[in-house]
Amino acid sequence: MTEFDVFFNGQCLPGFEQDEVRNNLGELFKANDTILDLLFSGKEQKVKGGLNEAQAKRYASALRKAGAKPLIRKRVVTPPTTSARPASVFKPTGVAGNFDLSPVGSLILRPEEKPKVTPVRVTTDHLNALEPGVYTPTEKAVITDLPDTTHLRLSNSSDPMGRISFPPKRFNLSAYQLVGEGHDLSEFARPSLPTVEPMLDLELAPLS
Repeated sequence: MTEFDVFFNGQCLPGFEQDEVRNNLGELFKANDTILDLLFSGKEQKVKGGLNEAQAKRYASALRKAGAKPLIRKRVVTPPTTSARPASVFKPTGVAGNFDLSPVGSLILRPEEKPKVTPVRVTTDHLNALEPGVYTPTEKAVITDLPDTTHLRLSNSSDPMGRISFPPKRFNLSAYQLVGEGHDLSEFARPSLPTVEPMLDLELAPLS
């Protein structure tokens, strides 16, 4: 695996003054005077490390635009090799001998962690204890308030009860007459009424 590191030793590109490059790098890296003094101390300072080739070129291009002469060095990084331990021979790192089991019924909560339980007194004076094997069936409740049904009777009719019967209505059909067979009853067969012409030549007389 190949990685690239970008360095700067304080050299400026032709056409740029040191003060100008210093100001440009201060704006580029948002650096204070202490960091800028270190960059222009004459010793190589690593600007950015662990880059791939494309990233290193972008950093070098930004330094050149600021007037600084970048130094790019390539190095080969060997990834660490880890040997996987077989699952059959894997052993847990914890030591079981450091732990002890408390006896059954032991309290494991601290006093402040215990829930507060308010005792409740239950009255059992109304209860009776039976002998072992003795079972007393529960007495059935006796209904005393029975409704009076002496005024009711059964009907022999299969019609549902509660239906209200209304007397038949009679209609007066003396004003109606039947037409002959095949007579047209549509709206076009209605008799035509006389047309009343409007009287436009009439005038209303004033009230006397």
